[in-house]
Amino acid sequence: MLPIIEMHERALSGPVMKSDEFDMEFAMKIRDVVKKNGIEYNENELVVDDATADAIFEAAVELLSEIGIYHMDTERVIKLSRAEVEQTAKEYRDNPGKHTFGKDNDEVTIEYRAGSDKRPPTLYSGSWGVAQEEWYKPYIKSFMQEESIKAMGITAGLAKLGNIKAKAGTPSETIVGLWENNSIKEAAEEVGRPGMHLGLLATLSSPSGIMTIVGNGFREKHNTQIGVHIIPEMKISWSQLVLAQFCQVRGIQPWQSSMSMIGGLCRNAADAAVGLTANLLGQLTYAHGQLCSLFTNHMDGKSATRPTHWAFSGAARASERNIKVCIGGCASGVLCKSPFTLIQAVNMATLFTASGMSFCWIAGNTGIEARYAGEVMNAMAGMEREQSIDVINKMMDLQLKYAPEVKGNTCKFPEVYDLETVQPHQWYVDHLEKAKEELAGCGVPF
Repeated sequence: MLPIIEMHERALSGPVMKSDEFDMEFAMKIRDVVKKNGIEYNENELVVDDATADAIFEAAVELLSEIGIYHMDTERVIKLSRAEVEQTAKEYRDNPGKHTFGKDNDEVTIEYRAGSDKRPPTLYSGSWGVAQEEWYKPYIKSFMQEESIKAMGITAGLAKLGNIKAKAGTPSETIVGLWENNSIKEAAEEVGRPGMHLGLLATLSSPSGIMTIVGNGFREKHNTQIGVHIIPEMKISWSQLVLAQFCQVRGIQPWQSSMSMIGGLCRNAADAAVGLTANLLGQLTYAHGQLCSLFTNHMDGKSATRPTHWAFSGAARASERNIKVCIGGCASGVLCKSPFTLIQAVNMATLFTASGMSFCWIAGNTGIEARYAGEVMNAMAGMEREQSIDVINKMMDLQLKYAPEVKGNTCKFPEVYDLETVQPHQWYVDHLEKAKEELAGCGVPF
């Protein structure tokens, strides 16, 4: 791993290159390393095998050491040697990821796990997306009140507070962020979990806004994470390095999140698996975090398909065998009046569990969905790979059966939960129970 100042120096002295030139180099190189290492997408084996996982890791090491990380502000490439990339992986392999969040009764430790471990992933979850002021706190409480949820992965952001629209890097961002943070802390107090880890900041995204809210009585090192992640594909700015340095100085666990997109510079699932792994290794080099989430989607936004599943599994298993950082995943469907609302989320959670996920930082759209997803992760943990693949393939067929009737998010939180009692409406529970029935028919051992 490299100190921030070394990354800073290389951002000022590396080869000069235009952004689109770097994109072209990335696209050509990833094709080369995928072919060279014989990596092929197999839609029938969504939990990637050991040999393929190792090939993905080797390809990612070569990709990162050949192309580096592009710095958008200086228009230079931060070059990393193969020895440096391999040393980063070795340091993590020798000391597998582990970190404790929260305090007092709300303390939780996230640890590296393999897909074969009977110990299930830790269930984070979160009120993600955009919420409205009048139902912001009940939405958060729907998760916090669930005992099986050990931490918040993220909390929803406000589109606006009264007439104030949050704009990054301005006082409006801080005003909205402070209101959100106060509401989140009040929700934690009201459900009896004041020491709970509150996860990634939502509306606050600029270095100035984040630094304003981190401190005693606001967000502290036991209950927050700060995003420092590389942008797809393999690009950063000064913000990522400044925030990574801030995390190191303050003892805050950075939020590392590796992302690649299928259909862009990464043509397919094999490319995306290598891109995700290279992105992960690049972040570890400068951010030094113990956890990293993986996420991939198609250019049209779809993120629960066979190719995205395979790409996630490939990168997660490459890390499981060759890096051993704590891998996280986002398992969620759309919020709708259908069993599909749970089936897609559980499908993702199942595959991620079998692929070595350590923590699920989003599981479903609401607290009760997260509870059900957690039950499935507990049930699937330790299942043999071939059996997992069989269950996941049946779940994919089930998901596709319902998909034609679903046209994106057709419900909002106030439609599925009573805002006064913060309990789900019975018709919504009935849909989830129907989904659970059908998932059991796929072989999920509830």
